[in-house]
Amino acid sequence: MKKMLETGVIVVNRSLSGDINEMVLRLPDISAEAGQFVMLKNESGSTYLRRPFGVADVNKEKGQLTVIYRLAGKGTRELSELKEGAEISVEGPLGNGFDLGIDGKTLLIGGGVGIAPIIYTAHALAEKGSEPIVLLGVKNSSELFWKEYFQKYAADLFITTDDGSAGIKGFAIDAMPAILEKHDIKHIKICGPTIMMEGLAKYAMEKGIECQVSMEKRMACGIGVCLGCTFEGKVSKKRQKVCADGPVFAAEEVFG
Repeated sequence: MKKMLETGVIVVNRSLSGDINEMVLRLPDISAEAGQFVMLKNESGSTYLRRPFGVADVNKEKGQLTVIYRLAGKGTRELSELKEGAEISVEGPLGNGFDLGIDGKTLLIGGGVGIAPIIYTAHALAEKGSEPIVLLGVKNSSELFWKEYFQKYAADLFITTDDGSAGIKGFAIDAMPAILEKHDIKHIKICGPTIMMEGLAKYAMEKGIECQVSMEKRMACGIGVCLGCTFEGKVSKKRQKVCADGPVFAAEEVFG
C-alpha cells in the first residue's frame, strides 16, 4: 500500500469509556490493510516523537481513518484534548497486516485496546464475503461498547469479562473450548496484551490451527531504522523488527 506523510483533520475525538478514546481523521488519500498502523504526531503537543496507533477502521468513501487509543501518558492526554478541525501529522500506513485468506472460518480475538485493529480486520473479512467469529476479552461490563463495532461484521460474537459482569467469566482463553465446539475454526488472528496472546497462540498451535498475532512494541521511527522494537524470532532465529517485518507474525515465530 502507498505510504504517505499527510496532515489529517480531526472529525471526531471522543471518549468511549473511562480512559479509552476514539479519533476519526479526514485523510482523503488513505488506503490501509487490516493490521497495519500509522504514526501520529500532534504538532501542537509537547512530545517530540511520533506515536504508533493501529488502524481501527477505514472509510474509503468518506476518506476517513479511525484510531482508538488509551490515555496512557502526557502525549495521549494532549491528543484527547484536541478539538474537531485540529490537524494531526500522519505517517503511514506502515507494517504488514493480517493474511485475509478466506479458505475456512476465521476467529478474531482482541483484548484491551488491542481490540481496535481487530475491528478493521473484521470489516475487511466481511467485505470479502467471510463473516468472522469474534472473541473480545475485556475487564468488565463498562467496556461492552466494543461490541457495537462488530455487530454488522461478525457471524457470532463472544465476550469474556474478568469479573463475570457480562458474557463468560474469565479470560479470552476460557471461551475457546465453547467456540471450537460450536465453530470449525481454521484461522485465528489475535491482538492484545502479550500474556493473552501467548496463551491463545500456544492453544492454537496445540490444536493445529493456523494463527497470526499482532505485536505491540515501543517505537521511535516506525520504519525499521532505530531498531527499538526488535525481538528474536523463534523459527527464523533472526532479529525481527515489529514495525517493518510486522506487526503481524505467525504465532510460531513469536511464541513457538
